[in-house]
Amino acid sequence: MTYSAFQHKHLVLCESLDLFLEKLRPNAAQSFQTLTQSLFERPTLEDENQIAFAFRQSSNAVNSVLAKNRLHNCRLEQRRNKVERGSVVQRYCQGFEFPQREDYLDLIKKDERSRIVASFHCGDFLFGSASLFSLDSNKRRKYVLSLNRSSHACYANLAAGFGHKAVGPDCELLLCETDSSKLSQILRSGNASILLFCDVPPGLNEAIAVKFLNRYAWFSIGPAILALANRVPLLPLINYSAGNSSYLRLGNQIEPDLLPSETLREGAKRITQSLVSLFESAFIESPEQWRFLSLLPRYFSKP
Repeated sequence: MTYSAFQHKHLVLCESLDLFLEKLRPNAAQSFQTLTQSLFERPTLEDENQIAFAFRQSSNAVNSVLAKNRLHNCRLEQRRNKVERGSVVQRYCQGFEFPQREDYLDLIKKDERSRIVASFHCGDFLFGSASLFSLDSNKRRKYVLSLNRSSHACYANLAAGFGHKAVGPDCELLLCETDSSKLSQILRSGNASILLFCDVPPGLNEAIAVKFLNRYAWFSIGPAILALANRVPLLPLINYSAGNSSYLRLGNQIEPDLLPSETLREGAKRITQSLVSLFESAFIESPEQWRFLSLLPRYFSKP
């Protein structure tokens, strides 16, 4: 039997802020292909020990979780790189559970501002975010900032699953080719949603230390900075799977406001901490569903 992965208002930027935003530009020399390949290889013994320490579990228990994580990543790659029968994809996409669907429909009806959807690479983040975007009006411009360009097969599957509501190649922005000024231009032009991931591995863009698993870890500050600098809200999104179903979970929309006497960086750190704390609860429940689990030790070292 053939296995199918489917079965399962704006601030005037001062010079110093412009320079800070420029630091959000990713390191274009980083080989994303190498990064992706590392997700399917067993970590070094030292990394395994660090992951076990972070989990407060034995190495054997952590190795089992890491093995499940590699299988999870393989299934995601199949959905990205193998064209499946349209009926199979449709059933899979129709199976997404979104308990907050009516809340989201009410939000996008009442609030037409540009918005950053702040998410993480967990669960089926690809089809989960596509499912969310499929609820938006076709008049709204939608973008995804990606580490790697998605294949023709990926877009064929998305089209089969979501029809004319599916995001297409024109919606994809590559991290190594897109700087903060481009993202700001999109947000300030209005009526746009950009999906940004808050867990890009440290070293690829500007990161800040926040609490994660009772330690300080380095997570991307870019989504929070862009939201504050461009006066657009952040909507947290978490994807996860349980049993044979996939789920979307939204956090409360975060307004782009600084607290009294709070600097831009302090405000961005506060917001980033809020986003990471939301992710942490989902991560603790199902660590194997986080795409970058094997790279966890990198997050605990300043890039």
